[in-house]
Amino acid sequence: MTPLFLTLPPSPALAGWVARHQVIRLRFPAGQRAPIKPYWPRPACALAFYPRDREALVDGRGRETIKPRAALIGQPTELTRRAGGADFCVYQIEFEPGALRRLSGLSMAELTDQTLDAEAVFPDLRAVADRIAEASTAQAMVATAEAWLAPRVAACRRDPDGVDWAAARLIAGEAGSLDRLARRIDRAPRAFHRAFRHRLGVSPKLFARIARLDRLIRARNADPAADWLSLAIGAGYYDHQHMARDFRDLCGVGPSRFLAAEAAAPERRFGIAER
Repeated sequence: MTPLFLTLPPSPALAGWVARHQVIRLRFPAGQRAPIKPYWPRPACALAFYPRDREALVDGRGRETIKPRAALIGQPTELTRRAGGADFCVYQIEFEPGALRRLSGLSMAELTDQTLDAEAVFPDLRAVADRIAEASTAQAMVATAEAWLAPRVAACRRDPDGVDWAAARLIAGEAGSLDRLARRIDRAPRAFHRAFRHRLGVSPKLFARIARLDRLIRARNADPAADWLSLAIGAGYYDHQHMARDFRDLCGVGPSRFLAAEAAAPERRFGIAER
């Protein structure tokens, strides 16, 4: 079976709510597990479905926690080690800043670094997960999920908030200083910090660091021959020490050790790099 590593945009009705759909399917020989995936923190909350072999989170002692077949994933702040089965398939919906809070009614601060059973939060998602498991194409999975999401989005009060806009600017690397960003949405610094944690799950400073590291890793994967320091500066770092500190704080290791681990990620077996 040809490996699948597909990213699709949302339909126009879900623009501003869904950032992207990602469908991955990787098959390994029977009885052989996929290699560990060092999953660096990204600036997003997500809803993930595992219609084939489940994914497990592996802690530092090698103990595994199996994820539910439909999982709400809060804003991560650290690298996680993920293990899939021989037939690994994940369909993940990455939400725009603040969208999952509006859809679920949950404070994202309660979901930070957490994985919840999505069917417990949205009971009618059980039938959706069943249909996604039966879908024969990535496009059918996306259509099924969007048919479930669209009426919920339409029923939600739009509730536009400057904090969500500010988070999008941080993801794009277009924010400038955090104090200036707070002033642009007419929030005092403390109020901005509180609202940001409620809507995004972390402080604006930490979110900015996660977004910056994510930009750098994706840029590196897209152009592995490029000069490392030039990529770092392009992503918003001042120098190598500045970059290395974010790797240590957010991934637990320096840049070289992270790159070595990421080079052994499951998709690399098929010549695919996440970018």
